[in-house]
Amino acid sequence: MAADAEQRPAFIGAVNTLAQGRLVPVPGGVLIRDGDARIIGAVGISGDTSDIDELCAVAGVEAAGLQADNGL
Repeated sequence: MAADAEQRPAFIGAVNTLAQGRLVPVPGGVLIRDGDARIIGAVGISGDTSDIDELCAVAGVEAAGLQADNGL
């Protein structure tokens, strides 16, 4: 999403308006999927660089025996 924001800032700005300012197009959050690949939640982490935040989010989800989906 961060790369998309760089390439299409007007689109991301419009989506952020629709999301009432709650869209943050940087790494650090991942979807949580169950064993059937259904989305059952999401987790976001902040406190270090965005890339490290994302690694921590993935590690936490996987430690719980679930699948992390960072959108790649």
